[in-house]
Amino acid sequence: MSKNKKNPDQVQTAIATLEERVNVIGKAVFGSKNFGQIMRTAVSTQGRAQKRFSDRMAKNLNFYNMPSQSDVVAVAEKCARIEERLVAIELLLRTLVDEQKPAVRSGPSRTRQPKSKSKKV
Repeated sequence: MSKNKKNPDQVQTAIATLEERVNVIGKAVFGSKNFGQIMRTAVSTQGRAQKRFSDRMAKNLNFYNMPSQSDVVAVAEKCARIEERLVAIELLLRTLVDEQKPAVRSGPSRTRQPKSKSKKV
């Protein structure tokens, strides 16, 4: 068998040198004075691009007579308000029904059936 396995010390030294190189590159890139300006420009450009894409998508959806995300959100909010009103109406109706219930008869329960009015003679 051929021994192609590296010594663990060699692997550790290779990883250590790689980490050192990455640290040097990172310090060179992130430590520069222009890095903050470049990142700020990149983030603001990305935000503008997303906004333009969103606006364009809304226009396209409107062209095809389809709702945009803002339309769907508005409809969901309206539905939530309607549901809240329905719950309030149900509570009011329950309180009105409870107030109009006839008084419960006191005494034993009725066991005899009333006489029938249509007796055949």
